[in-house]
Amino acid sequence: MSASGSTTATIMIAESLLLHHFRTQPFHNLNLLYNSGEPCGLPGGTCSDKTLSYLADARAQGLNAHLHTAFIGGKEIHRLVRLHINAETYFADVGNGWPAIKLISATRNIEYSCFGMRYRTEVDADWVRVFHQRQGKESLQMEIWLRPRCEEDILKDIHARYNSGIQYPFSRSVRFSAIVGEHFLFLRGESLQIYGEEHVRVIEGISAESLPDVLEQRFDLSLPALLTQAFSEKREVPVLNPT
Repeated sequence: MSASGSTTATIMIAESLLLHHFRTQPFHNLNLLYNSGEPCGLPGGTCSDKTLSYLADARAQGLNAHLHTAFIGGKEIHRLVRLHINAETYFADVGNGWPAIKLISATRNIEYSCFGMRYRTEVDADWVRVFHQRQGKESLQMEIWLRPRCEEDILKDIHARYNSGIQYPFSRSVRFSAIVGEHFLFLRGESLQIYGEEHVRVIEGISAESLPDVLEQRFDLSLPALLTQAFSEKREVPVLNPT
């Protein structure tokens, strides 16, 4: 197989794994809100949880994969996976909450659409800037500094992420997202957004009490015992304006 053929095949493996994770491991902050940041038995989690899971699966498939970080709002608070494929560098962003189903090249600009959204990048010598457009509005999603950090240091940041004083966009309001069938579903606070290729449907008024039913009916997931107990005790979480 030629180098280009090998690269294409490896990218397909990495992106198939991305899609699998977006379907089976939702982005959510329920561990943080209802279980003090500890695992509760529900698959997925925040960017760190999802990135570490993808990293393990990528390495299990023989991919040359490493931890990397990115900046959101000027703060180095996001994690993703760096892949080396035939002397080229790519990034897999499995954990930002939105369906970034394609690898991000470190050397060339990319652009693609999915679920009625558009992604594009701007690459220079030191940075990859990722832009995300939805409902007609584009925003800078993140900035990836191409210089790698020591993986041990990233792991230390991950282990200390909930007691370091950092306020994440998802620190106080419920977040839950995944690809379900032909749609991308994103629960943000009291609003469930259902994205398709042609339109966006929004369901308002999702309360903490109704969340277990929403997860079962919309995401086909049942809450584990720890979270079921938390919801039965009606622990309220402040719902802020979505970010």
